[in-house]
This record gives sequence, C-alpha cells and structure tokens, in this order.
Amino acid sequence: MRHLLLLVFLLLPALARANLLDAFELEKRCASDRPDQVNTCLGYLSGVADSDNAAPAWRGQKSLFCIPQGVTVIQLRRTLLDYLKKHPEEADFNAAILVGNAFIEAFPCD
Repeated sequence: MRHLLLLVFLLLPALARANLLDAFELEKRCASDRPDQVNTCLGYLSGVADSDNAAPAWRGQKSLFCIPQGVTVIQLRRTLLDYLKKHPEEADFNAAILVGNAFIEAFPCD
C-alpha cells in the first residue's frame, strides 16, 4: 500500500502539468456548446481575474487590468473570444498570457 501511495505522489506533478491549458485548448473550450467545456473556460477566466485582483496584496503591485463590478464570467468569455478574433496571432500563446492580454485591452485601469 505504501508503494502505491508513493507512486501516486510521484506521478502527481506529471498529471498536473498535463492538465495545463494552452490558448488553443482554452479557445476550444470557451467556444464550445458543451457545458463541461464551457465550465472549464469560465473557471479558468475566473481564476485569472481573481489572481490579478489579489496581485496588490501578494506582490505589492498594481493590477494589470480592472474588471468593473458586475461583469459576469459569461461576459469575460465573450471578451476572450472577441479578442481572439482580433488577434489570431496569439492563438498559440500560453493561456494565462492570452487571457491577460484580452483583459488588459478590454478592461484597462485608469
């Protein structure tokens, strides 16, 4: 049993890396009609937004973008998909960078 647990702990980092999204995969999920795919998209967008919102406390730096109160994750999804239509050259970026770029353009801070 201990060997099985050790194997699981050794494989966890590899499994976690395998689940990272690139921009292509994120776009596919955000553009999907499947609820499970859309939920992954919405969760990812929420995570990026929440991380940036926490940046001042974590790093003592200003937020990169300023999403107004009341903006829904559905609106964030549309923001990302619209951004990709205007910037197809970013389709192979890291997903977090792509989302950050989309949010910076759509929700600049004053």
